[in-house]
Amino acid sequence: MFLDFIQISLDGLFTGSSYALIALGFALIFSVHRRVNLAYGSSLLIGAAVAVSLDNAIGITGIGYFLTTVLFSAIACVYVERFCFAPHLGTNSSITPMVASFAIWMQLDEISSKLLPQRTHAFPSPNFGEFEIGNILIRPEQLLHFLCVLFLLILVFQLLKYKNIDLQLKAITENPNLAFSLGLNVQWISIATFIIAGTMGGIGTFLILSADSQVTPLFGLWSTFKGLMAMMIGGMGSLHGALLGGLFLGIFETHAANLFGAEYRDISTFTLIFLFLIFRPGGLVGTNVYRDDHMAKGRL
Repeated sequence: MFLDFIQISLDGLFTGSSYALIALGFALIFSVHRRVNLAYGSSLLIGAAVAVSLDNAIGITGIGYFLTTVLFSAIACVYVERFCFAPHLGTNSSITPMVASFAIWMQLDEISSKLLPQRTHAFPSPNFGEFEIGNILIRPEQLLHFLCVLFLLILVFQLLKYKNIDLQLKAITENPNLAFSLGLNVQWISIATFIIAGTMGGIGTFLILSADSQVTPLFGLWSTFKGLMAMMIGGMGSLHGALLGGLFLGIFETHAANLFGAEYRDISTFTLIFLFLIFRPGGLVGTNVYRDDHMAKGRL
């Protein structure tokens, strides 16, 4: 019984690392713009769809799949930023960019459906096999997901510390017009944020799809829902919250599916989100982040 609990929890941890990879991109964009990019999942789907389309046309290797997925995911994110978020920098409008990103979501999904005419398309998958540690079964690709999300999180934190980029982002978040007056390149920082988010999401997309060995036109919707829910559980706009939220969601879903059956996985997830919105709307760490920001403003 105890070994079963450990096995299920470990599977959930590895599944949650996939959710965390997507949630990191959502959290990074929200931390700068304070707006949700609803087209983020479809931007990642575009990267995978272009890779499959290129393979069908000219034939590409696994490395080609990886580079194409990451590159076009980043390009699609910049496209969303230019048309949905850039025109509203420095304004108080929060609904308009979200509605615009929803429209781009539909557009990118339609393009992806044209690039993926079949319901399911094969995606290159390395066959690492499986191994056991003390009767605990481990899939190497799942372990790779977990290590990648930790590496990307550390890399992003180090990048934000470079030349006080984190302070620049906070300044842009609070008052873009004032940040521009102080000499910050607000437009470029906004674009760079989406490029980083698209690159992280592209890496996550390749890892997730290669583990599944397939891609479907529904991947954009799946990644949008899972990424948003993981970010909400962890705390809106918090990078380490996105990690915790993704891991927590994966473990919860896996145990719920084991207890009630796989058909109740999504119902359990939405129930969890509902409870978080009622009892802890700031997420696992979001409430603390908000309180710290509020206290800092009070001292100023």
